Amino acid sequence: MPFALRSIALAVTMAAPLAQAAGAPLTFCYEDIPQAPWTMPDGTGLNIELLKRAAKITGDHVNFVPRPWKRCEEETRTGVIDAMVGPSDNPRRRAYSRPPTKADGSQDPERAMYRDHVDVYLRVDSGASWDGKTLVNPRKLVVAQRGYYIVDMLQASGQTVIDTPKTAEEGLRLLAAGSADVAVLMGRDAENLLKEDPRYHGRVVLAKQPFANFDFHLMVGRKAYDKDPKRFESLWNAIAKVRSTADYQRLEQSLVRQHEHD
Repeated sequence: MPFALRSIALAVTMAAPLAQAAGAPLTFCYEDIPQAPWTMPDGTGLNIELLKRAAKITGDHVNFVPRPWKRCEEETRTGVIDAMVGPSDNPRRRAYSRPPTKADGSQDPERAMYRDHVDVYLRVDSGASWDGKTLVNPRKLVVAQRGYYIVDMLQASGQTVIDTPKTAEEGLRLLAAGSADVAVLMGRDAENLLKEDPRYHGRVVLAKQPFANFDFHLMVGRKAYDKDPKRFESLWNAIAKVRSTADYQRLEQSLVRQHEHD
């Protein structure tokens, strides 16, 4: 074979794995309400930055789209969306999606996107309390955000859940208004609102113990995963690699501290 043809053949051979690794663009959905510092409706946040850095490692092109959380879940289930950014692992979601897993099938915290807590808020003088294990809640009414796993957990424990709120702020307003005596809310925005908004002063308090701690993942739809499992395993591995870098850890610490003091 002439040298020029050999060079072309070699170039094609080398390019083929890269093209195969990149594949068709992926579409990931994230919640369309502020979840600082993790995701924001305008497409910024630590989770988005983490995934962009991971995609550079794998050679993937990713489109990020904001969605109401229930729609995000449904479109991942039907295969319209390839993956969800930042949900926790639970049996309901396992029916149509999967997190990074260990050999035994359990979720893999080493390849999670981040770990965070869910807080309990109590209406003052209501008689409700939470010590980290036992929820005392005479009316058994709890406010929680719709579509979140905490709704399932609360219902399983015998609570009646008011899950009309989409945001933590809506949840706090319902609690302060007396719709329930307990709210279990996701996100640090609620903590900041409680500190800064006079509407809640003397009416709502934050329990000292969180309701739960979760690892949050890139949850990949089963339809997308089954088409190309190696691609998503590579992405999860790249997430772990980025999270282990000093540069990303400094960025995460900085933005988390900034949000705690906003």
